[in-house]
Amino acid sequence: MALYQLGEIAPTIHDDAYVAAEATIIGNVTLKARASAWPGVVIRGDNEPIVVGEDTNIQEGSVLHTDPGRPLTLGDKVSIGH
Repeated sequence: MALYQLGEIAPTIHDDAYVAAEATIIGNVTLKARASAWPGVVIRGDNEPIVVGEDTNIQEGSVLHTDPGRPLTLGDKVSIGH
């Protein structure tokens, strides 16, 4: 897994979350309990925060990012398809 800090802002990954070795998590990103990011996923919290809720899965090859002034919050038990 590739975790990248932007300035002083680092991803926050719950101990019970899963991030595949081939996933990339950047900046202001929070993965809550039992959230998962599968191979090829990119989550870019470089403009605004991204929060991935409990039991939510981001499937292979998905990309999440934000525009300035538009944060992204995914609720609990959500699936983002590939």
